[in-house]
Amino acid sequence: MKDFKDYYEFTVFISREFLKKHRVYRYRTKKIEEMDDKTVSAVCHWYCEENKLTDEFCCYSDREWNKQMGMEYLGKTIKVTVDRPLGSHHPEHKDLVYPVNYGYYEGLSAPDGEWQDVYILGVYEAVNSFEGKVIAVIHRLDDIEDKWVVAPDEYSFTKEEIFEATEFQEKYYKIEILM
Repeated sequence: MKDFKDYYEFTVFISREFLKKHRVYRYRTKKIEEMDDKTVSAVCHWYCEENKLTDEFCCYSDREWNKQMGMEYLGKTIKVTVDRPLGSHHPEHKDLVYPVNYGYYEGLSAPDGEWQDVYILGVYEAVNSFEGKVIAVIHRLDDIEDKWVVAPDEYSFTKEEIFEATEFQEKYYKIEILM
């Protein structure tokens, strides 16, 4: 994962990546790779405006920023407020039962405007809150928000174990598990 100095550097990187994703290698007469950062940002803006891709760019940017923030939290200890304890039902989908504790981290707002969502693994009873280490980021490639995975310090999980524990909800998305 690239380490960015600030949000501007991130937006320039995302602008270049978005243009590559859309196979835009030149704009008008100039090659994208030869443009300075300020020009690339402007070109990406113009390209999105001309092709009605502004909403797509915003979602792409939000997803990538969320991924970047999650990666910065890997290995850090956070406090999770549990709003869907193990064994509880989803508030809207009553047939969905949570096989793990699920909650949020109040220290970071996610792209959906809510606090960052978190799965808690390695705790086998319903809890109201939990303090543990961020061990993975579930990056959703087809949604605006990612999920973090937190566990007690003494536990470790493989990507396969994380997917198995979160599959009840993540099976509906195209995901990658970052550790």
